[in-house]
Amino acid sequence: MTTLTVLLDLDNTLLGNDMNHFLPPYAAALQKHLKKFTDEQDLWPMLVASVQVMQANQDPTVTNHESFYRDFTRRLGLSYEVIQPSIDVFYHEDFPQLQPYTTRRPQAQAVVRRLLADGHQVVIATSPLFPAQAIEQRMAWAGVDGFPYALVTTMENSHYSKPNPAYYREILSKTNSSPETTWMVGDDVENDIIPAHALGLSTWWITPERAIDIQPPPACDRQGTLADFLAWLEAGGLSGPGAV
Repeated sequence: MTTLTVLLDLDNTLLGNDMNHFLPPYAAALQKHLKKFTDEQDLWPMLVASVQVMQANQDPTVTNHESFYRDFTRRLGLSYEVIQPSIDVFYHEDFPQLQPYTTRRPQAQAVVRRLLADGHQVVIATSPLFPAQAIEQRMAWAGVDGFPYALVTTMENSHYSKPNPAYYREILSKTNSSPETTWMVGDDVENDIIPAHALGLSTWWITPERAIDIQPPPACDRQGTLADFLAWLEAGGLSGPGAV
């Protein structure tokens, strides 16, 4: 069997997590910890603006973490060293309370176990807009923490984010993978499927549950729910004809 590299998205792929429901309480909790630095200003517009700056970064020597906090601390008029203790407390104490806004997908752990048992490299390819501690907690909520991943993309170790093709190129470089032997599995067409397919990766689009007659995007090689993907793996899909 050919050893492949499989990139797995996290939110709404391995973990049910609608960001429209998750981000408002996330922002409110973070605002509580940083309000002493904001002079009662609404924190959310500053966060959004700094994320946009981070996503626009094209400097391969500047990590997402560095890019975001350079801009965010400039807007606050403070150094990172001043706000870091409050941010660490937030992720330690308040972030875990956001778990009820997410749902565990029972097939997620089985997918990871199957891929690793078959000898493939597995990457958690979540858009690295959060620090490692936040991503690790969400992986635990999904039941996919503690596995020997080839890479988990985070703010600290990534220089780009989805849908920038450079995000995928960086993963390929770090894992010594070629597009021809790599799959991207994710639910977001714009962020997961189109940019990965454009680089030559094979793609599996995770469709919504109970979707009827849904049309796949042109960049999609295969589609189906996470349960469908697991069944395909168990049937030898990655080793079958036309798998890559």
